[in-house]
Amino acid sequence: MAETKSARPEGGGRPRRGLILGGVAAGVVVLAGVAYGVGYALSGNTLAPKTTIAGVDVGGLAPAEAEAKLTAELAQRSSDPITLTAADQSTTRTPQELGLAVDYAASVRAAGGGKSFDPRVIWENLTGGGEQSAVVGVDRAAAESALGDLSSATHVDPANAELAIVEGTPTVTDASAGRALDLDATIVTLQRDYLISTQVEAALRAVDPDVSTQEANDARTQVADPALSGPITLSLGDKTLEVSAQTIGSALTFEAADGALVPRLNSATLLQASEARLTELGMTEPKDASFTFTDGRPTVVPSTDGNGVSADSLATAVSATMTKTADRVASVETGPLQASFTTQDAEKLGIKEVTGEFTTSFPATAYRVNNIGKSAGLVNGVLVKPGETFSMNKVLGPRTLALGWMAGGAIDGGKVVERMGGGISQTTTTTFNAIFFAGLEDVYHKPHSLYFSRYPMGREATLDYVSVDMKFKNNSQYGVLLQAYTNNPKVGGQGTVTVKVWSTKAYDEVKASDPVQSEFRSPGAAIQSDAAVCSPQSSMQGFRVDYNRLFYQGGQLVKTEPFTWTYNTLQAVTCTNPAARADRIER
Repeated sequence: MAETKSARPEGGGRPRRGLILGGVAAGVVVLAGVAYGVGYALSGNTLAPKTTIAGVDVGGLAPAEAEAKLTAELAQRSSDPITLTAADQSTTRTPQELGLAVDYAASVRAAGGGKSFDPRVIWENLTGGGEQSAVVGVDRAAAESALGDLSSATHVDPANAELAIVEGTPTVTDASAGRALDLDATIVTLQRDYLISTQVEAALRAVDPDVSTQEANDARTQVADPALSGPITLSLGDKTLEVSAQTIGSALTFEAADGALVPRLNSATLLQASEARLTELGMTEPKDASFTFTDGRPTVVPSTDGNGVSADSLATAVSATMTKTADRVASVETGPLQASFTTQDAEKLGIKEVTGEFTTSFPATAYRVNNIGKSAGLVNGVLVKPGETFSMNKVLGPRTLALGWMAGGAIDGGKVVERMGGGISQTTTTTFNAIFFAGLEDVYHKPHSLYFSRYPMGREATLDYVSVDMKFKNNSQYGVLLQAYTNNPKVGGQGTVTVKVWSTKAYDEVKASDPVQSEFRSPGAAIQSDAAVCSPQSSMQGFRVDYNRLFYQGGQLVKTEPFTWTYNTLQAVTCTNPAARADRIER
């Protein structure tokens, strides 16, 4: 059989067509590569034609040119002060104070001013562009410092919910959230709005209280309500003591701790409320040692031990039982009770000699005789243990008519007026000088604003129950016992008040240097007052005074403590109204 051959050439036509198509594709790739290469070469040399940065047109510029233009045109805007507002408070600061700065080179790079192999970036650089934000850096420490005033002004502390026993009823006070400046969010806003606006709204964040209203309500239902549901019966051996719900309520408080309201029982209050019944049951309380003065010298009044229930054991038993709604019974051990401040404790305080004393004189008007005598009596016998701080206001208490004080001379607003407790600065000054020469630490004292010659110049102390105290600290290792008394003057005579400090001397001697006066000032012209209420007064000169407290040991000066004070002037007042009456006494 004859072999039949195809007329198609060997190899066929189709493979030749494939070669042609492949060649075309290769050409396209080559052309694309050339275009990419050209684009890459051109891209980054200039910014895209439509590019603006923070409103500054930098399109078509080389990166260096764009950076220079940006720097010049943003110079003013980048230095304009910025006002930040939060709530109803505001503060104005310069960008430098806020730690803000434009990074011009980074801004240009971010806008496309640089080489990239990304074809999309190349295409954008050659044909596109648009508005870009400037790159803004911030110094966080500087921003925090500059925003400190605004932070303080807008800060509101959160208020914890409270639970208190009010007239025998558990009462909840709702919590409230606080607020604080959100520094992180405010810095983000500053970076965003810088160069756009000089008015920036600072961010605030809510601050939750540690104790919510719900937590307070839970404490009421779980603790307070059961605690006041009825009495608790305590077994004291073969005797019983009933602690009423009223007594429990008087001793029960709630304190915020670790995000919760924690019940606290005041053991002293519980014991005091139960003392009458405990006495009926034959229990006796211990008595602390104390001091008295015999023939002008301090002596120890011995402590006595008791027998019964301690305050702590009483509180422990009540606390463990009060949340029960049934079977409100507990046992408490009784036994010997030792005084908390024993005779031995008192004797170890080293109260044996006068370490400082001072006496001042005063005209014995009725109010001075009363007030100075009363204040000296309250100071007399006060014990200040090592490390403790004495407060004159705490010792004297409020000065009211009901408490036995009288109205007398005082200084108020640069005028001599009458106030309740007038004259007690005499006792305060005398006490200050006694502790001054005892070498004790002056915590706080304030001389009068006007100088009175009956007091040591600069070395004196005034007193006001609301605003001015006299405090000293017993910074020695020994006890300090104050002895104070007057000469019991008759009204119209001359009075004296003396204060002595009994302790053990830490220094051989403490002295005061002579006062040095300077910076004298004359008062203004006399005031002519036609007011219906007017008190005449004389003028007084103002001046500064300096002096030192000098500490001696072994005949050598070992310590010097400087003091200074400036006395005000006092204008004379002439009352021209014949019908004028003196300033009314404030009671």
